[in-house]
Amino acid sequence: MKTSQIAREVTQLIRERQNRQAKDTFYSNNIVSIEANGDKREGIEALYQKSIDWATQVLEVHSVSVSDPQVAADHFSLNIKMDISYKNGYRAVMDEIAVYEVNDGKIVLEQFFYRP
Repeated sequence: MKTSQIAREVTQLIRERQNRQAKDTFYSNNIVSIEANGDKREGIEALYQKSIDWATQVLEVHSVSVSDPQVAADHFSLNIKMDISYKNGYRAVMDEIAVYEVNDGKIVLEQFFYRP
């Protein structure tokens, strides 16, 4: 599968809030994930746990918008914006650039750029 096709399908799944399905379908078992603060996780199980950890902090996701993907060779990027209320009472709009690297039809790296 071409990077552009993976980018389109992952984008659609994120828009539908089907992030787990995106991971199950398109992520390598050896995925590496790097957050803007430098936090690095390796392996699909670590990413599943990262998602669970984040979800336990969230009270409500008010909205999510995802740009169309920008594709270059084996990489694609998305601008993801989320309006979120956290359980601690804080409400924030996350505005990030997510960059993905594809190798042999699977996403092997995701890296997020945002102001922590």
